[in-house]
Amino acid sequence: LNDAIPSSIAKNRKVKVAPSQTHRLGLVATSRISSQEVVLSVPHDQGFTLAPALAKENIFKDIASNEDYQAWSGDLGWIALLILNEVANLQGKGLPLPKRDDEVANFMKLWVQTLPGPEEMSHHPFLWSEDEQEIMQSSSSRKLYKLLDDMDDDATWLLENIWSKNRDVYPEEVKNWRQVEGHNFPCFTPQGFSWAVAVAASRSYFVDGSLRLIPLLDFANHSDRKTNEVAEGFMGTFGNIKGSQLRSGNSFKEGEEVFCSYGPKSASEYVLDHGFCPPKALSTCVAEVSLELDPDDRFYEDKLDILEFETYDDAPMDNLQTYDLVSEPGRDGEPDPAMMQFARLQKLGGTDAFLLEALFRKEVWEFMSLPVSEPNELDVVSSLIATCQGHLDEMKTADEDGDNNSDSIALELCAQVRAAERKAFTRTMEFLQREREALDLKEYYQERRLKGLGLDSDWNPDEENPDVGWGQSRVAGAADYDF
Repeated sequence: LNDAIPSSIAKNRKVKVAPSQTHRLGLVATSRISSQEVVLSVPHDQGFTLAPALAKENIFKDIASNEDYQAWSGDLGWIALLILNEVANLQGKGLPLPKRDDEVANFMKLWVQTLPGPEEMSHHPFLWSEDEQEIMQSSSSRKLYKLLDDMDDDATWLLENIWSKNRDVYPEEVKNWRQVEGHNFPCFTPQGFSWAVAVAASRSYFVDGSLRLIPLLDFANHSDRKTNEVAEGFMGTFGNIKGSQLRSGNSFKEGEEVFCSYGPKSASEYVLDHGFCPPKALSTCVAEVSLELDPDDRFYEDKLDILEFETYDDAPMDNLQTYDLVSEPGRDGEPDPAMMQFARLQKLGGTDAFLLEALFRKEVWEFMSLPVSEPNELDVVSSLIATCQGHLDEMKTADEDGDNNSDSIALELCAQVRAAERKAFTRTMEFLQREREALDLKEYYQERRLKGLGLDSDWNPDEENPDVGWGQSRVAGAADYDF
């Protein structure tokens, strides 16, 4: 593979692909590398970079234009289809590939054959056993079943409407994979699609506004220590070619493996994307909470209108929002203020519903950034506590099921995710419980409004003119009558 790498693909190359002690293959220094030195640059060329745009606008444009195909798997699904097409082309099948010169075409054939097969990807949650996947489902607030359902829905539709109708183009399997007699590889099937999505999730980077599977850069393994993420950069003689590049975070000797960072992800994100969990992801514990407007709420349409038109300029909010709960050293478990703002709108009702009138429509979203009323704040805090407790209760079931198979690497990862998310939920609950006990100490909308109008103090008549007397906190001309 290294001998076949064309100069059009690899710029500033100071690494090669070699066996890794971390995971299968990695990038190894070919000479001494200084800290923060560019070790590999790859242009964003559709001839060899697999990105959703290549699938939707070129290779699979007929599928993308079909209104019946929902593409639930999103960008990962499109990259997965490109991977399967590369595999099918090894045996002269599949759809036409992007235009490539002979050197690039030869390299891409070799690169595809270095991708880990299903048996080598068994560490990935998408390919775990059903029992292991069920425990992962109960171990995290980031639900594995939703991802699996999206993949199943896409694969089922593609199988029924595209793949099964033309097996000359979309083969079920590729025979003699890696020139091994009798080693057949699943291709355009639900099993093959699941494998390809797992490969895309574990090896792609989000660079320059798009998810991309970038040959050569995809061999970089993760480390928490002094590493950089793969980032956008410019390369070429005149520095005008846009692409992705990796800078060393440390100095390396020849023969040492050069690592990158896969980014500041949570424990569950690392496990569901890459099939492992680095120590740093366990020190900052993150869990997810989703909030949604209730369609049965009598004020649902008013609240939906506010989210669509009165929240942020040119950026309407969806009625379903997901927020992170974070527990890390130095933080007391305080929830994201944006989550509290959405939750107050979600629970707004009763005597507070007057804020939904047209008179306040332009201001109501800003009002939600601070406590509205004691009943509303109690409803918000109690609802969030119940949500956190529900997730913690679900994890108890996973604890019991996981203890019966403690030798499984998959279940060990599930336990790590549970421990991290349990800490995030617990710290957030503790903060909210303290807030609930101090509701009478908060300042609410009515008090803030009266204060703004200068009506928050007792009447204090002037001795010389008892008919007109203002308290100490009232200043002539200071009242704000803009409702």
